[in-house]
Amino acid sequence: MEIRDFALRVLLSNSLAEKLAPPAEPVTDERPGAAIVTPDTPGRPAGLRMARRGDRARLPAERELHRDEPRAVLLHFFANHELLATELMALALLRFPEAPPAFRRMLLQTLREEQVHTRLYMELMARSGLALGDLPVNGYFWRQVSGMESPLDYVSRLSLTFEQANLDYAHHFSGVFARLGDADTAGLLRRIYEDEIGHVGCGVHWLRKWKRPEESDVAAWTSVLRPPFTVALARGRVPFNAEGRRRAGLDAGFIAAVEGAVPGRRAHADVFLFNPGAERAALERDAKAGRRDRTTGVLARDLDLLPLLFCRAGDIVLVQRTPSDEHLRSLRDAGLPSAEFEVLDATGRIPAASPLLGEKRGALRPWGWSADSAEVLSPLAPGGAASLPWNEAIRGLYSKVTAARLLSELDVLPEAAALAGRPCLTVQETEAAIAAWVERGHEAVLLKAPWGLAGRGMIRVLPGALPSPQKSWIEAVLAEQGALVAEPWLRRVADFSAHYDVAPGRRPRYRGMVRLVNDGAGRFVACVAARPFHRLLPPDAARAMQESGAHRIYEDVLPDRLAGVLGDSGFRGWLGVDAFLHRDRAGGLRLRPVVEINPRGTMGRATLEARRFVAPQVPVAWRIFSRRHALESGAESLVAFAGQLRQAHPVVLKDGRLLSGAVCLNDPGAAETFLGVLFAGDPARACCPGESGEVPPPPGKSRNPAPPAGFDPQNP
Repeated sequence: MEIRDFALRVLLSNSLAEKLAPPAEPVTDERPGAAIVTPDTPGRPAGLRMARRGDRARLPAERELHRDEPRAVLLHFFANHELLATELMALALLRFPEAPPAFRRMLLQTLREEQVHTRLYMELMARSGLALGDLPVNGYFWRQVSGMESPLDYVSRLSLTFEQANLDYAHHFSGVFARLGDADTAGLLRRIYEDEIGHVGCGVHWLRKWKRPEESDVAAWTSVLRPPFTVALARGRVPFNAEGRRRAGLDAGFIAAVEGAVPGRRAHADVFLFNPGAERAALERDAKAGRRDRTTGVLARDLDLLPLLFCRAGDIVLVQRTPSDEHLRSLRDAGLPSAEFEVLDATGRIPAASPLLGEKRGALRPWGWSADSAEVLSPLAPGGAASLPWNEAIRGLYSKVTAARLLSELDVLPEAAALAGRPCLTVQETEAAIAAWVERGHEAVLLKAPWGLAGRGMIRVLPGALPSPQKSWIEAVLAEQGALVAEPWLRRVADFSAHYDVAPGRRPRYRGMVRLVNDGAGRFVACVAARPFHRLLPPDAARAMQESGAHRIYEDVLPDRLAGVLGDSGFRGWLGVDAFLHRDRAGGLRLRPVVEINPRGTMGRATLEARRFVAPQVPVAWRIFSRRHALESGAESLVAFAGQLRQAHPVVLKDGRLLSGAVCLNDPGAAETFLGVLFAGDPARACCPGESGEVPPPPGKSRNPAPPAGFDPQNP
């Protein structure tokens, strides 16, 4: 069979069976013919035609791939890409009949391999009852590659761009399915990965044959690319796979250029903002309130990369300064996503000349919806500030009065409901509430400001007359906030938080639990997440969680109760519920299921999101250190302290995900005061106290050094 006849059949046939059938042997290339005119689309069966732009099936998340249906949807997506590659290779054979015979033989061989890949994907999909064409398919590859003008243009677009990116995807998802125990899918992706190394290697070979001798490989490649092609298109939106590229023959300079490229902004990218002053801005109804507090302002600057734990590759993070390339490279090396960064102006707003203001975007995702985030993000909202989820009803969600009311109405745990805090509007009501709790046998009482701002959030009151400073505190809180909450002081054994996603009109979706670790004074030390959660608790605490039916409460009961609290406020975003286990007077363990409601991001939720970057069953912890920690650990600066952490806990990856190590999220060299660090594996496990309640210190001399006075990063 002539190569030309075979290529015409693959390109133009409306029969999928004909498109994927191998050529009749022997295959010859004696009549390559004249170059054809590129058709608008390849031939396809009626049900497999390319859908309109934007009309495509939703790609499943990795957490869904243990189920048959999402797995089949992903394989359908991959199969269409293999079919497109098959058709584009046939087109290249027909567009360039004068290309060197060796190039055409190479192209024929890779085409036949792509046919096999497509058929194998179809066989796996069929096991789940899905056929190629049952879902909409896109023609992105066709639109980007079919305009090729030369054989060099072909290898630059397909072999060295899209097939190079597939070195990341095939390698990554082979590992994903291997971890899920799906040997067949993992094996197919591993086979495709090995073939893809050869395809990219062929591209490298012909690039070197056709480029000018004085040009580097990467310079020759980029000189051929035309918009919308960028270097970043040659890397996947999954962990970067340098080893596969080395095996394909790419040199170090080429690999470094692709690794250092930031993936282009994805269509309808989400926009993230870290605004830790949300609660103060909510209290004062003032967008500038959070920035007036120095500690909060420094935290916002130092940890403005915190949204990287939440976002996907190609999303947009609003920052106060551009992170260095070296630091971003260290984050990519640890498996974190590459985002785009938009630097806010000196007033904390999006610059008037920002291209963001004229683009279509996805969701707006601030740390917390409040007066400050509404002011920053309103220029990006199609309906302006009025369309954003910030109003008096959402402001009320921040109040601890709301959490106390929710607990008091939790009839599934009457003992816990009986210990709900009591709202107090006057000094006299406060004194009466204190007396009532003492009469019930409690050794102390906690008084909490509804908006628990750092340094003035709560005090512990003992029986007897109120000391003058405490009475002054009560008067100040009542004058500023109009109320406070009085609740019994309880002997806490283990703190944790439950997390939800909220969308208007929908039941809050439970996402998981995180262990919260505090020091003896109740100040934040760390958050730790792992599967299963009970492994993070002392044995008696884990038993108490099971006996109290805690998981049922958080998964089945609280979502409906939270929906009632949210009402028609229009709130959307992350929501966390803080809770703890405590000892009663008889020594038994009891669950306090609701301590606070946090209608915003929290350090616990950030830790939960960070599980995406660690290997299965590996715990992950999040800690925020300060300059004071560094000094007390024997380091003269945050840079030196970060060096200690990295030396003690070097990053180890498995299949592109963290197995162990310490990762500095923000740049120690640029940090003013705070350094956020992810720990994975044993270092994360060490952050979680055992029965003694003691948390091992970071490298150095100090054991649980206190953060700066008045700073609570769990509730900043």
